[in-house]
Amino acid sequence: MSYRLPPSVQTTEGNERQVGLEIEFAGIEPDETAKIITELYGGEIKKEHRYSIEVVDTSLGNFRVELDARILRRMAQENIFDKLGIELEEDNFRKSIEDIVDKLARTVVPLEIVMPPIPISELDTLEQLRQALQKNKAEGTHASMIHAFGMHLNIEAPDLSVDTLLRYLRSFVILYPWLVKVLNIDMTRRISPFVDPFPEKYVRKILSPDYSPDKDKLIEDYIAVNPTRNRPVDMMPIFGMLNKDLIAPVMEGEKNDPRPTFHYRLPNSRIDDSNWRFELEWDHWLVVEELAENDEMLDKLSRLYLLRRKQTVISFRKEWADTIEILLDIDE
Repeated sequence: MSYRLPPSVQTTEGNERQVGLEIEFAGIEPDETAKIITELYGGEIKKEHRYSIEVVDTSLGNFRVELDARILRRMAQENIFDKLGIELEEDNFRKSIEDIVDKLARTVVPLEIVMPPIPISELDTLEQLRQALQKNKAEGTHASMIHAFGMHLNIEAPDLSVDTLLRYLRSFVILYPWLVKVLNIDMTRRISPFVDPFPEKYVRKILSPDYSPDKDKLIEDYIAVNPTRNRPVDMMPIFGMLNKDLIAPVMEGEKNDPRPTFHYRLPNSRIDDSNWRFELEWDHWLVVEELAENDEMLDKLSRLYLLRRKQTVISFRKEWADTIEILLDIDE
């Protein structure tokens, strides 16, 4: 069964919008993970090194499997010890060091599958991968107190106009307290820096009825208080496409592939929950899409948010999440 569709299925160019998923987990080796992908979708395994594998030319596109830790990737590069001035004459000694670091890292560093962007109408084909990972005992966020694992959705924007991007940003910050509640975001992930909430002063700025920036002003205001990719919706890929000169100095030394997608990072990785589907996280994102495309409700909730925020200090997020459920008639 296909996933539910958003109000805007196509881009302004007339192409069906695409979505790419990323899932973090533990409990399965990189080589075995790559093999699982080829068994489902075909393709060829290309191993860059022990921590980074590509599965290319599958029926869906190219997948990437990697242990997402810079220090491990660096250690795995050819001659890395020589470059550091460390002389290791015995290959087995070199390997033993890598093994030790590998085991230590996997207590806190997830293995990640980066899936290729595919049309929204074909997203259900990725549930086969979810089932295979569950069958092979993949571990998610709740398997350990120190697993700050997440699931990311890279959702292609309908277009890159300032109006559209601002509507989506407004929709997300309005819905953020409700999303945190309904997704039951793991405490380890809340205290980690990876999904820090948008600062309240930024939320108030973009929800103001008088806020009407041009493209550069939208980007400048964003990076002034969000000079990072660590936000529940990371806008750096989109902004990197719109104005690389503004984004490049902020992202210096940090990976940022410009692409026309909202990088939604909030959900937990519930890969070890047999009742969980990727589709559930898509359904939650759809609420953002639906509100973004409802101008009247978006304006109403923006004004109400600003009013309630002034009136409520201590329990605002809880009360606002409850308000959202009532006003949008969300059945969870």
